[in-house]
Amino acid sequence: EGIIFITKTGVDDVQYNGRIYALAIVILFNILRYYYEKYFDVPTDFNYLILGPIFLLIPWWAGRQYDLAKFYSEIDPLTNTYNRRIVKEHFQRLENKVKKENGQIGIVMIDINNFKGYNDTYGHDKGDQLLIEFASLLKQHAAKNDLVARWGGDEFLLIVPNITEHFKSTYIAGLHDEFKKVQFTESTTIKASVGIAIYPKNGETLETLINAADIEMYNSKKAMKNNSLETVLTY
Repeated sequence: EGIIFITKTGVDDVQYNGRIYALAIVILFNILRYYYEKYFDVPTDFNYLILGPIFLLIPWWAGRQYDLAKFYSEIDPLTNTYNRRIVKEHFQRLENKVKKENGQIGIVMIDINNFKGYNDTYGHDKGDQLLIEFASLLKQHAAKNDLVARWGGDEFLLIVPNITEHFKSTYIAGLHDEFKKVQFTESTTIKASVGIAIYPKNGETLETLINAADIEMYNSKKAMKNNSLETVLTY
């Protein structure tokens, strides 16, 4: 309903809406012109056969520029995940659907611990690469209809529809398993804290849910300091 749900975002995922709309207008115009010439006895010019493809190519090109502009307005350019604006739009659509079905939505906040220290030690290029790799892992773990977004800095947000009763424990366990597969060349351990909120149990607005997930994520960071690694991801 207005969004393609993808876990691997790239230029190949650009939608075709602009090109389809532009071509539809041109095709409709030519249909109307055909009937006008046929029923009002207007002579057909042979040049129409030459100009016809041009009339189709120009709106196709213009429509693609629209599709690309729309795509890049929705995507974080570094990590190729969705941005904040799409998160809000998507949640509103999903909320309306879930209300009718009496379902639940999972809001997952994930923050890379001590990212500033990593940047200071290995440089901003390595820091950017870490964010790219981290986002890629999240997208690989995400299901088809999950939405993965960069919420800001080193913080990511996932919206997971149709969650099960034991969503919290199973989702974090799945992330653990996914991150264990990755090894960085630098001699350091990358850890992340996770906070999860569930709609409508923990709130009925996106702001309330994100706040609840943030609090749990903050508690996860404190738990790490106390050597309680239950909600800390290490890879």
